[in-house]
Amino acid sequence: MKKMIAGKIRPALCVVGVMMTCSLAACTPTPQKQLAEEEKKMQQVDEKLPDANAPELDVVSIYSVSEDGSKLEGTMDAVEELTPEVLVQLLIQYGVLEEGTELVSFEAEGSPSSGEAGPGQGGSTKEYGVLNLSKFPDKGNNMLLQAVANTFLENMNVVYMTIQVNGETVAENLSMVDAGK
Repeated sequence: MKKMIAGKIRPALCVVGVMMTCSLAACTPTPQKQLAEEEKKMQQVDEKLPDANAPELDVVSIYSVSEDGSKLEGTMDAVEELTPEVLVQLLIQYGVLEEGTELVSFEAEGSPSSGEAGPGQGGSTKEYGVLNLSKFPDKGNNMLLQAVANTFLENMNVVYMTIQVNGETVAENLSMVDAGK
């Protein structure tokens, strides 16, 4: 009986051994397969690299008033060059300022004390900014004034902002108010 069981088990073990050898040989990468895998990896790396010809963009924050008018909302955008003119155009695009509003002037001066500049603000921060626009949709709307002020305060690195319309002051010494409040 032992001979009969051993006679059946030996060939079965031999067949299993041959199958394992074949499966290992089939799974072993060939030079062609390795080359194809390396090429695929290089293509994936190339796809992840940034475009060297793409322009460098500055990220800007644009503030607007919520639809119900109860709070400020912040939106991020990117521009090729950060200038006061570009900020005015973005405020028009996001519906904060009326179409046709033009920048008359923007001036920033003074050096803030270290506590006023806020964390992470470098030496480029100015204490006072004066924004002069050609028109303003609602001079009495404090949320709208604050949205414009926050946009310029954050992006132009100013601590306090005065907003004028054709040289007439409509808001003075506005400071940063967080969006969502």
